[in-house]
Amino acid sequence: MREQEISNKGHYTVYLPAYDDKRLIKRLSEFKDVEWDVFSKHNKKVFKHKNVAIQPIDNKAFVKSMATSAGVLCGGGFETPAEALFLKKKLLVIPMKNQYEQQLNAAMLKDMGVPVIKSLKPKHDEKILDWLNNGQGY
Repeated sequence: MREQEISNKGHYTVYLPAYDDKRLIKRLSEFKDVEWDVFSKHNKKVFKHKNVAIQPIDNKAFVKSMATSAGVLCGGGFETPAEALFLKKKLLVIPMKNQYEQQLNAAMLKDMGVPVIKSLKPKHDEKILDWLNNGQGY
């Protein structure tokens, strides 16, 4: 991570293992002007549907995607948010339900100014759009 060349190629890196690929494609493709680079534990092959690229988890590719992204959408674990903050990428967090550690991490991130939403449901679209259009790195 520390040796990555940091840039912004305009895509958003996504790691939300609590969501299956079908749901991620359905929700993320609604944001038509955004290129999403989704890393999935649910799939073993690379494919693209509209503006959503799905690929299996590969640490090297994931780190490169994050380093060259406009921002990172992920769960409330520790490693991915910490890496996004280190890279000074804008970050949006969706902590996993019933995961106490993720809820605590999300609360701390929220205190730091990182936007946190409860789910990918359409009722959160306004907050996602605000993050896409106005979010800043840390």
